[in-house]
Amino acid sequence: MVYSFHTDHAKQYGVDEAIVIYNLLYWIAKNKANNKNEYDGSTYTYNSISAFKSLFPFWTERQIGRILKSLENQNVIKVGNYNKAKYDRTKWYAFVDYQRIYQTVKSNLPNGKKEFTKPSKAKDQKVKPIPNTKTTYSKPNNNNIYKECVCVYDAFIKNRLDMPAKINGAEGNALKQIIAYLKKSAKDKGLNDETTIDGFKYILNSWDRLEPFLQKQIKLTQINSNLTNIINDLKNGGRQNKTSSSGLRDKLRAKYN
Repeated sequence: MVYSFHTDHAKQYGVDEAIVIYNLLYWIAKNKANNKNEYDGSTYTYNSISAFKSLFPFWTERQIGRILKSLENQNVIKVGNYNKAKYDRTKWYAFVDYQRIYQTVKSNLPNGKKEFTKPSKAKDQKVKPIPNTKTTYSKPNNNNIYKECVCVYDAFIKNRLDMPAKINGAEGNALKQIIAYLKKSAKDKGLNDETTIDGFKYILNSWDRLEPFLQKQIKLTQINSNLTNIINDLKNGGRQNKTSSSGLRDKLRAKYN
């Protein structure tokens, strides 16, 4: 996997910090272009530490927290909380001086015309199929599969509802039960454990093909309860690629909160 950073940022703030700056810059520039996540005169992006861990698997969550705190202490980023639910502690990040950070990257590109490249594993915020990328496993284990499925589900919720997934104890247990079911199905067919992740991705990528009632069951506890019906509906052909309307998305967001 390739990760990008700007040497000027690395010299000034540190190499680790420069890698995170580049990732944040991609999403903030994208949100700024789309007039999204604008609060108090700044454009923000949000992510949980666990989501950052999936993007940067070579760092521990403690190291990621340290890097973000370093950027905050160096007055590169500021941190906010603009979540609709009061109990949601997902942090939001904005640059203290966006133009200075952005121009450092842009001014060093040929003719200043190109945009910086999309960060590794970055997931588009629009409703679209989750990228079918595969993590390379030496020996897959339940913990790896669970973490990968958490990332897949988080991308699914962000893409559909423009908000991070909320996985509490009940939701986490439901995901483990979903994984166990898919893992058994894969084993019965003589397939390996990695197929479990592919199966989960296939279900979420095919969500718009489900009948309307099932499309509304987006919590992990609901997916687990309806898993057999969901799989059978997809086996029977589902609907013909009809995407959810913005009205349905708003209703789902209200229920998900």
